[in-house]
Amino acid sequence: MATALILEEDSGTWTGGIHPHNGYYAGDFSDSPPSTQSQFDALITVCRDLAQPQPHH
Repeated sequence: MATALILEEDSGTWTGGIHPHNGYYAGDFSDSPPSTQSQFDALITVCRDLAQPQPHH
């Protein structure tokens, strides 16, 4: 059975605001205080734990 794929083509007529970068805009975090070293270390630990292969049950 063949599946049809419908694509939309951007006409290029949008005139909205432009972010000062080319990619995902996560928001304005300029008012957020920087992370402490202990917060950064905890984040690295969590990321390393998530990157470890998990045993299959």
